[in-house]
Amino acid sequence: MDFLENNREQLIQRMEMATVKKIVDCLFARSVLSHEEKDSILCQKVRQDASRKLICSILEKGDKACGILVRSLEKIDFFLFKKLQGSHTDGQVRQQDVDYLAQDLTNLYRHKSFERFHPLGEEIDIIFDLKNTYTDILLWKKDIHNSRLAEMTLNDLLDELESPCIIEGEAGKGKTTLLKKIALLWANEDHPSLMRFKLVFFISLSGVEAGLYETICEQLLRKNYRICKEDFMEILELLEEKVLFLLDGYDEFKSQSCPEIEALIKESHRFKNTVIVTTRTESIRSLRLFGSLIAETGDLTVESAKTLVKNILEEATIAEGLLSQLESLDSTFQNSGTQLENLMRTPLFVIIACAIQMGESTFTPHTQTTLFSTLYNLLVGKNKHKTRETSDRHFRLSLIHCGNLALDGIFEQKFVFHSEDVPSKEKENVLLSIGLMHKYTAQRLKVAYTFFHKSFQEYIAGRRLSRLLRSHSDEEVTRGLSYLKRIKSFSAIITTHHSLLLYTCGSSSEATKKVISYLSTIHQGGSLFGLPSVCDLVPEELKKHEQIAAAEEEEGLVATRENSFVECAIRFLYESISETTVKEEFEEFFHDKKLYINTQSIPTYVSGFFDYFSNCVSMLEVIKLDFFGTSSATRTAWKSVIPEKAVSLFFNWNRKLRGLEITLKDFNQLEKGDVKYLEKICCSAASLRLIINKCPGLTGKLREVLNSCTNLQDLIVESTPLSIEDEQQITQMMVLKTIKVKDLQSENQHGGLLDAISILANVEKITFDNVKMNENTADKLAEGLKNLKKLNSLQLKELTNVGDGMISIVKSISYLQELEEIYLVNCCISATAVKILVQNICSLPKLSALDLSNNFLGNGGKEALCRLVESLNVLPKMKILMFPWVDEVSVCLVKLEELKKMPQLTKLGLKKWRTTNSEARILSSVLAKAPLADLQHLDMAETSLTSEGWLTILKALTHLKKLTFLDFSQEQGFTPSALLVLALARLINQLVSLQEIDLTGWQFDTHELQEINKAKESHRNELHVIVSSIKPLLDTTI
Repeated sequence: MDFLENNREQLIQRMEMATVKKIVDCLFARSVLSHEEKDSILCQKVRQDASRKLICSILEKGDKACGILVRSLEKIDFFLFKKLQGSHTDGQVRQQDVDYLAQDLTNLYRHKSFERFHPLGEEIDIIFDLKNTYTDILLWKKDIHNSRLAEMTLNDLLDELESPCIIEGEAGKGKTTLLKKIALLWANEDHPSLMRFKLVFFISLSGVEAGLYETICEQLLRKNYRICKEDFMEILELLEEKVLFLLDGYDEFKSQSCPEIEALIKESHRFKNTVIVTTRTESIRSLRLFGSLIAETGDLTVESAKTLVKNILEEATIAEGLLSQLESLDSTFQNSGTQLENLMRTPLFVIIACAIQMGESTFTPHTQTTLFSTLYNLLVGKNKHKTRETSDRHFRLSLIHCGNLALDGIFEQKFVFHSEDVPSKEKENVLLSIGLMHKYTAQRLKVAYTFFHKSFQEYIAGRRLSRLLRSHSDEEVTRGLSYLKRIKSFSAIITTHHSLLLYTCGSSSEATKKVISYLSTIHQGGSLFGLPSVCDLVPEELKKHEQIAAAEEEEGLVATRENSFVECAIRFLYESISETTVKEEFEEFFHDKKLYINTQSIPTYVSGFFDYFSNCVSMLEVIKLDFFGTSSATRTAWKSVIPEKAVSLFFNWNRKLRGLEITLKDFNQLEKGDVKYLEKICCSAASLRLIINKCPGLTGKLREVLNSCTNLQDLIVESTPLSIEDEQQITQMMVLKTIKVKDLQSENQHGGLLDAISILANVEKITFDNVKMNENTADKLAEGLKNLKKLNSLQLKELTNVGDGMISIVKSISYLQELEEIYLVNCCISATAVKILVQNICSLPKLSALDLSNNFLGNGGKEALCRLVESLNVLPKMKILMFPWVDEVSVCLVKLEELKKMPQLTKLGLKKWRTTNSEARILSSVLAKAPLADLQHLDMAETSLTSEGWLTILKALTHLKKLTFLDFSQEQGFTPSALLVLALARLINQLVSLQEIDLTGWQFDTHELQEINKAKESHRNELHVIVSSIKPLLDTTI
């Protein structure tokens, strides 16, 4: 009621008669107005009189009636409602303007020129109809970490739409068609979730060369549109989320040409309009951070591919050849390994195959390059007669110019060309006549030339680069190599220029040789890791980049990149297979490299690599395979879990693999067929590493798998019970070098692994972690260890019931002269055991790691700990040193001065030392004076320090620039002073390599957490700060 009272005069003067009529109809339908009242309002000839009578009638009816009128006004004349609210007072925009604009857009999307189009250009007689030809594609909902969460349909996407929504997908996966379909659904009012949008703009980003308003006028409306730019921008501002932008092809977008569109996507809090943007997979990295909803276009099923073929090739005789090939494929594409399968997963390639089928009914696709090459030759051959007046020389020069345009365009991210790019009318005539390029003039500021698809431009660019690299002209070869040298990094190889390199290799085996050779140069120069070449760095920069590389290696990023790099090379090789390929030329590239194979979906190019380049496969240092079982403990019928395709890769192979790493996980049941398959795979390599995790189905059957694995060198068993037969078989693996058993709580069996471990004379590393072991079994282990003369790493962890058996184990250490690592973590180690260990340390010259953490020494512990500290002077190679704890450590702290003799120390543990404020000064002095420049990990959990003591410690840490991990956690709640919080924030800022700091038990308030967060931001969100509480209630992790 207040709204009507306050705006009564404005409403009477500004409401149009059409608005009054619509509101009256709405009020009548809601029984707010009677027949008589309705007629008395509508019979008024002057709109102001009708408005006055309507408002007076409603005000007399009370608040409820007034509320209905206000809501009707908001729906019917949104702009007048907003202006009366005071949200916007400038401009002359009216609801009629929005209605007019919406109608223009609706007319465009319903027009046959939008609904129907030539996907391969007008020279190929294929018309795609959004209504009849379109087939629904599968979408995958993803998180910002690039993990697939769930399948989605287009309906799901629109129902769950959040802005900005990012749709990623490989070339030709139907992203453009999907956005066009959404525009058509809106125009036809065919989807309820789209009804909330007042305006929908479909914009092709590849052609954007001006501002947002100018682009929309050029692509969708017309020049000198009746709504001026200022009013148009006001419409966007007022309608907010009721405007939907469909932005197609971010990978072809130059953000500097239109910052407004860039802001629409990346600054949605400013514009508040709804955005759906598509991009190719290689460009998703620059958008993923901003996505509220991320979806990936999936593969066509074989049924969808068949439907698409039938819709395009309406004549049964033409479609028959291609359909017969599709009939031979499995309906889910999961068990087929043909290259046709891969190509038919992509809508664009299905359409191209249809186009070729129209001209060559016997054509069978082999590779992507073959597909495009056939299409290229078909265009040139079919349409050359149109250029009969052009000489052969000028015809050839025109094709070369086309290749140069495509190639330069790829490196300049240019996909729309102009008159200056095609200066010769003769060249223009040739390229347009044969259909390699297309010309657009209508509704454009400048004449535009494009290829029918970005992928086709990439093919022509690759074809041209291939010709340059295999040319007989030194000048052209040099030019080709100069293009390669512009591809300087790992990310450019696997994303930005992957397709260009793929088509280059697919066009010539000779060019492939030069591409692979260049990849080797990239790898050796360090650019694989995103680093500049070593020769370009001064010593200070080199040191910094070495630190970055080391950090990446810790996170496993290098291994992932290495595998992607190798996979790229394999795919390039497979694309280039021909009778002239000299396979031996590529052996050097694969020497000592690693390859991971996803056994659930083995790509065709990997199978081809094994078939055609077996010599290169045998050069790989190791191939890694993961096999996953079923989460269900029962199966209704027998079904092999190990894919037969994986078996066929390795069994009966004509060569021997150097190394094979196999991981088995979550096998609750393993049938005889699976066991047999595993045997066949395991015996194919000279060296085998077998990792078994959570596989109760393997209990009792591991013996059968290992029976033929005389090559087993590393065995890791986690959370998997072992039968006595399994354990006995393990002891027969005479070349075994690594044994790790973790999370095994079954009873030790007589005659099992511990009884016969001494037989395994070649073992170099033993780990028992959280294994059920008592004093007697510990004694058995100690006896067995004495004979393992090659042992260099002994790791015993979480053995909480071994009693004095640990004394026997420590005594056996004196027999192991090659030991480099000793980990006895939470193993009931006593003061006596530590004293014996101190005596034996002198005989271990190679020892570089000693971890006795989480052990309370008890009686005599203080003396034992002091002896341990004093013995450190004989261990100059020590890199890892984690101490046990006792009740009183002050004397031991003084003796820590021995650390000055350990300049290589990288990890130091003083957990539970209960350091006090007075002792903090001693420790601070030790940390400041000792040469600990390489220290990366410091564990000072569970001290007795107050804020004053912590301030002392923090001052001593500022010069330890390589620190990556700090543990300052406390069992009891600790409230830091304001000074300490500020000092901690400064320390975080100063330690540029810091990756994690544990502050569990520290109680921060909101202001203090903000200070810590500010410091964290300087690490670009790569620092993990763990806190347990905000004073006094909230649990959180920063």
